[in-house]
Amino acid sequence: MRTAAARAAVLAALVFAFVTLPVVAQDGDRKKENRPISGDEAAKMAIGRFEEDFKSKDEGKRMNAIHSLSQTRNDLVTEKLGTLLRHPLPDVRMAAAMAIDGQYNNEKLAGEILRKHIASRKEDDQEVLITACLSLGRLNHADAIPEMGELLEKSEFIFVKIEVLKAFRKMKDTRALLPILELWLKNPQGYSWEGGEVSYDSGAPGTHDQEKAEQMYKEKYGHGGRKGAPPTMLKTFVQAIVEAVEAICGEKLENPTELMQWMVKHEADLPYKLPGKVKSTLKEWEERARKKAEKDEKGKK
Repeated sequence: MRTAAARAAVLAALVFAFVTLPVVAQDGDRKKENRPISGDEAAKMAIGRFEEDFKSKDEGKRMNAIHSLSQTRNDLVTEKLGTLLRHPLPDVRMAAAMAIDGQYNNEKLAGEILRKHIASRKEDDQEVLITACLSLGRLNHADAIPEMGELLEKSEFIFVKIEVLKAFRKMKDTRALLPILELWLKNPQGYSWEGGEVSYDSGAPGTHDQEKAEQMYKEKYGHGGRKGAPPTMLKTFVQAIVEAVEAICGEKLENPTELMQWMVKHEADLPYKLPGKVKSTLKEWEERARKKAEKDEKGKK
């Protein structure tokens, strides 16, 4: 098994290989190369060179082979890179997911290859999943929202969840609101950190619930002298949710209640039928907030 230090070195090499490319055009937060699309014959030659170079036992040369292949933009190359997602080594799969992002010649094909990889449910490596979600967001492949939504719900890796949310933020597609809401309802103002978990939501606007969640964590678990205090992760996770929702809805919503209110208000504009559960849950949470407000008011008297 690869050590953490060795894997970090490979990741650094991958990042260097795939981001040090000549850039002449910009599309939103995604940089594009203005390289012409290659013909099939040129693609076949590139694939032949790749297959020879990839036989090397030197990992650096294998990574360079993937990088070199990715410089040829053609559907045949995109499909060849897709076969590497089935490779037994996670580093190769991660490099392939990163390289597929650069196949701008057919973004739908590239996105579908990554979507199907996630949909297979066979990928269990955190870095590969993060890279695949990053690429799907940059490719703006919104057809992958159902599969990414399942990752958001079921993945045990917090950073995979955060990368899914970042991808949803780029896509700005209202279809992503349902999986985001499902996650937010389960973790309204908190998330587990090193074995500890807290959750608090009063339905009130502003930062009160976040501050309460941090207070609850400190009281229950303390800091134990660890770097990267739990509240930092709580804020990162919640911030990713809020930023994704803001990008999709066009306005900042502070908690699940506000998101449900927005979805009900814009129900006619949504490209799907709003589940009845959203309205019933909203009613329940609004009632909870009302009772809390009444209790707090009585406490002041």
